[in-house]
Amino acid sequence: METIIKKSLFPLFACCTLFVSAQKQIITGMVSDNNQPLPGATVKINGSSRIIITDVDGKFSVNDLKPGHYDLQFSYIGYESQALTIDVISDQSLDLGIISMFQKQKNIDEVIVTGSLKNSEARALNLQKNAINITNVIASDGIGKLPDRNAAETVQRVQGVSIERDQGEGRFVSLRGLPPFWASTNINGNRLPTAEEETTSRATAFDFFPTELISYVHVNKSFTPDIESDGIGGGVNFITKTPPMKTELKMTVGSGYNAKADKGVYNFGLLYGGRTKDKKFGYLFNVAHFNRNWSTDNFEARRSGDEGVFRMEFRDYNGVRKTTGVNAALEYVLSPKSTIYLKGMYGTLSDDETHYKHRVRFDKFSSSNNTARVELQNIHNLLITELKSISLGGIHNLNKSKIDWDVSYYDNQFKYGNIPDQQNKSYYVIKYTQNGVGINPNYISDHGNGSRAYWKADGGKLDYKDPNALFGFYSDQNFKMDASQMRFTDLEFYKIDILERDKIVAAVNHEITASDKLTLKYGFKYRDKERIAKFSDIFYNWKSGTAPLLSDFGQYITTQPNGGKYLSEMNTHIGSSFGPVLSTGGMDQFWFQNQGNLAINTTDSEALEYNKALGRNFDVFEKHADAYGMGTYKVNDQITILGGVRLSNTHTKVKGFNVIDNVLTPVENTKEYLAVLPMLHIKYALNDKTNLRFAATRTFSRPNFGDLTPGGTYSEADNEFKGGNPNLNPTYSINLDLMGEYYFSNVGILSGGVFYKSITDPIFQDSFVSSYNGNNGVQFTAPNNGSRAWA
Repeated sequence: METIIKKSLFPLFACCTLFVSAQKQIITGMVSDNNQPLPGATVKINGSSRIIITDVDGKFSVNDLKPGHYDLQFSYIGYESQALTIDVISDQSLDLGIISMFQKQKNIDEVIVTGSLKNSEARALNLQKNAINITNVIASDGIGKLPDRNAAETVQRVQGVSIERDQGEGRFVSLRGLPPFWASTNINGNRLPTAEEETTSRATAFDFFPTELISYVHVNKSFTPDIESDGIGGGVNFITKTPPMKTELKMTVGSGYNAKADKGVYNFGLLYGGRTKDKKFGYLFNVAHFNRNWSTDNFEARRSGDEGVFRMEFRDYNGVRKTTGVNAALEYVLSPKSTIYLKGMYGTLSDDETHYKHRVRFDKFSSSNNTARVELQNIHNLLITELKSISLGGIHNLNKSKIDWDVSYYDNQFKYGNIPDQQNKSYYVIKYTQNGVGINPNYISDHGNGSRAYWKADGGKLDYKDPNALFGFYSDQNFKMDASQMRFTDLEFYKIDILERDKIVAAVNHEITASDKLTLKYGFKYRDKERIAKFSDIFYNWKSGTAPLLSDFGQYITTQPNGGKYLSEMNTHIGSSFGPVLSTGGMDQFWFQNQGNLAINTTDSEALEYNKALGRNFDVFEKHADAYGMGTYKVNDQITILGGVRLSNTHTKVKGFNVIDNVLTPVENTKEYLAVLPMLHIKYALNDKTNLRFAATRTFSRPNFGDLTPGGTYSEADNEFKGGNPNLNPTYSINLDLMGEYYFSNVGILSGGVFYKSITDPIFQDSFVSSYNGNNGVQFTAPNNGSRAWA
């Protein structure tokens, strides 16, 4: 399958130029409101059933009109209709230029009421109304009027969409209540590489992509065959801004204040674009930068099942998060019928985070003297996500058809910055322990699992509704952690570096106007992907003698930033128990001055050199080869039917490691599968304002990268083996959707719908007992395919 698609794909690119020379009369133009293009406008040829919809740039083309006299009707929600009469001459193409439309106006005592927000809603709703599939659209100027910092937050206002947040900012997008890795995330129609660091999933984190770079957002609840369909929940397509028709310069500067951090928030944006006098060459440069000081507090009561709370954690985060995005686009109009473009994009997020974690160990309680221990973790890291892309493509209108093509490269990387130094860039942790801390014995019980604190519902004293009871476990209510009793425990370098690269994404689409009622479309897409994951978690202990106290590093200790205000919103003073901590500079100096006194703890460390961390060190090489065919048939003015099929072939090679007879051994596995995805859409327009939509589709989701690792890790202490399963099948879903929409004349929509998903081969964590390297009764945990699920 892959070979067939490759052989068919690239000759079609070469055909684009050849077809241009064979063109006959074509009518082209652009619909605008004199400020911005109007995508989704309806162009109707009176006396014919033929209807053309403008694209996202407001452009349209009418192919293969016979010579003669024609009346064109232009309509758009919220705008006055426009009529235009043209004469088509044999073998001569006609460029109508810009067709201007004007918003409907209401006069109230001679005051004309208009609004750019309505303009934005009108463009979005017209795209949504005229689409054949079930989709929601958000336009750029509507995005700009909302306080959304990144692309993920933009879509949270769409029904059926939710987002996951990190430190107050949107990160992952979830559709229809399904996991984020079951939703595809695209930019300009291409699915993005993820480089997701912790869950090793295919979900794309979008906290690095500023909203200022976005022109439109399409949230597809159902797919058509010409859209990549590897998203059971649906997909989100972010369309970046393109060169405007006239010179445009926009600059924004903003600031704010984060009361929790007691510091400022700043943002800057610049857009400059336009065209040459002949309108052939267009250019755009767009940059956005966001700088946010942030602070969050949280506490976690750690427990295992119903065994009670064995550890209470107080987490105090402070940081500076910087997001930068750059979008550049060039466009050249070869003729009214052909355009080529070049796009480049860069997005990065850097999060400089200082984190102090205090842990009260109820499980270390001693009933002989009613004491336990507290632990201090001094944490500093610089998290960096970086995306780069470049795309070259073209659109060519032929006599009875249109060809568009695109060749792209994407590169997404997650890594930690140079903390404490370039060699050991990591999530950097220095830990101390203070023993003999008095604990109120009334908080502690032993129900057969060791010393634990229990919630009020379980007969204990911990109570969320009463902060004094929740945090009143110290026997001395004035207790404060003491640097002269805090002894060094260990130092940790938690290292992750993930690079996911789409070395080539090549696509070509050919749309043919077979008749006024029938449009045919087919296309091909090829992707060559690689994902390189490196991981280690290294612990250092004091090499010999007595480990130092926190007070021994006195010149580098400081009062915990914002520690006095910790959880002040809960009217608690638990933050007053926090003692001195290491400054960020002090953390670096601890390593620089003491590394000669430290030795690696190979028992606790996770790294390949210790035959561990096998499930996090693996490389994935994937090739996707897709082909599709579809037809859109307009039965009459009310009913439109779209049917087709997409074939998606995936070839996956995974390279990792396994431990055989205590020797680290490279392992490799390949798997190939073909997803056959038929799709049917029916759109019934009851009238000009009301649509009923039905969709029956089959979609799929590839297994998460972390589930595909061929290696695993055996824990001798627990007699457990945790690994992946490179032979996993993708998860499939048969989707049924029914949606009703009513569009108001004054720009608004009322919609509602139902959906059903029958899911096969869902992936779950399987557990079984077997033998490993001569050890019997080993508990194996690995992902596996289930049978069915429903949503």
